[in-house]
Amino acid sequence: MAEDYPYMVSNNKIKPILDAIMQAAKPSKFSHDFLKKLGFNSSNDRAFISLFRRLGFINDSGAPTDFYDDLKDKNRRDHALGERVRDLYSELYTLNTAIHSASDDDIKGAIARVTGKDSKSVSRYFATFKTLTGIAKFDGIAKIKPVEDASSITKKDEKLPEIPAVPHLKNSQFHYNIQIHLPATTDVSVYNAIFKSLKDTLLA
Repeated sequence: MAEDYPYMVSNNKIKPILDAIMQAAKPSKFSHDFLKKLGFNSSNDRAFISLFRRLGFINDSGAPTDFYDDLKDKNRRDHALGERVRDLYSELYTLNTAIHSASDDDIKGAIARVTGKDSKSVSRYFATFKTLTGIAKFDGIAKIKPVEDASSITKKDEKLPEIPAVPHLKNSQFHYNIQIHLPATTDVSVYNAIFKSLKDTLLA
């Protein structure tokens, strides 16, 4: 049973702090001083450090973990947050794999059963959980891999079966269905390289 969950009094500061983290250089230590430099110097803002630690973005000494780098990638941030939320609140997700989409009463009920805390504590945990899940994404997008250049794709093409040349027979009834599994990337040049390679092979 989880004894407690982290919470912030000023939950409206969570997204602005995450936005500031994405813009700022990665610190050697995520401390109160660093938080102040980001522009968050209220005493209530300090609770973010404990929340950040429990989510796994920094370790006990305040040094950023590998998960921290995902927060600086605009394509990964919200999904990375979703992954860490699932981990921190794993006992809630054991009760309901889509607890972030459940009704407020159901979420509070689950938190109460898991922590055994009073209604005041449950309300605090709930408010922070709702804020985090309102920012995070949970659609299961895989981690984006580095984009490969055209030369590496050409080498990988050797693993694909060769497509034999088809003679142009009159009234031929043969048909070929070709399935292409494209790599996950947002770089259009990668796809252009693949289709050019296929075109050159088929028209050879």
